[in-house]
Amino acid sequence: MTKRATRSVGTKIKIGGNFIGDLSSIGSPSITQEELDVTTLDSEGGYREVIAGFKDPGEVPISGFFVPSDLGQADVYAALESGDIQDFEIIYPAKLGTSWSFKGIITAFNVTAETEDAIGFEATIRVSGKPSLDTGVSTGLTALTLTGADGVLSPGFEPAVQYYTFDGVTDPSFTVTATAANHQLALYVDGVYKEDLVSGQPSSPVEFGAVKSRKVTIVAKESGKASVAYEIVVVSAD
Repeated sequence: MTKRATRSVGTKIKIGGNFIGDLSSIGSPSITQEELDVTTLDSEGGYREVIAGFKDPGEVPISGFFVPSDLGQADVYAALESGDIQDFEIIYPAKLGTSWSFKGIITAFNVTAETEDAIGFEATIRVSGKPSLDTGVSTGLTALTLTGADGVLSPGFEPAVQYYTFDGVTDPSFTVTATAANHQLALYVDGVYKEDLVSGQPSSPVEFGAVKSRKVTIVAKESGKASVAYEIVVVSAD
């Protein structure tokens, strides 16, 4: 029998406009149904009777390696300090065709240092209100091109492929053009939101600056369906 399980590698979580980087574990809303006891002296057979009360959306635990320069991790700590409600999205691998979106507050943040481990961090998101579980994968991109002198996209674009490299770029910057009709398209550079994209139109230039490579993420979302994330590692030849 063919196994239908899906590897968790590639799962991402976003706070506001930025991805939270260097995570090794991402939970999900844990919804529970409260009950109200409506047992009376007339309850048949001496059995308790209940009706549904409020639903509790629960908490989302996350953990990983502490990277102070990661803007997503910094956003988590800032949200703890402010106490403000934030927007979150968990995007699973495209094969699964599922994503969560919800609002919440940060209720815990801690950094751990152990003798045999890298320095880690843990945080807890308390979900506020009804979370949305979107199933049915978005159609996703129908075309993807990058411009930057001498750069080569590998492998060649295929709608079902989510991971690419664009290697050998000799220009100091590059642009990204993603095509997906009836989708919202968002561009992230090294996990940080850069801009919304217009289908079929190039992005503003992305500079290499002092680094040799950039990780570009495109999130494509079709209304009422799960988001699809595409990652391209762009490498400078210099």
